[in-house]
Amino acid sequence: MKVTVCFGRTRVVVPCGNGNIKVHSLIEQAAMRYKKAIAKDPGYWLQVHRLEHGDGGILDLDDTLCDVADDKDR
Repeated sequence: MKVTVCFGRTRVVVPCGNGNIKVHSLIEQAAMRYKKAIAKDPGYWLQVHRLEHGDGGILDLDDTLCDVADDKDR
């Protein structure tokens, strides 16, 4: 499973194995990839306020990813 996470106009693809990770872990991995994409140090401070599904719903940090998203979702 992989999902695309959008930070404004910048999009990062995050591989998520079989999807048995928490949404919180997805956010951490996406933030790390975003920092690399914009050429910032790992210590660069980034705060994610919310993660929305492509259809507009806000995802809960404690949900398991495979329960709230499908493969190749945005």
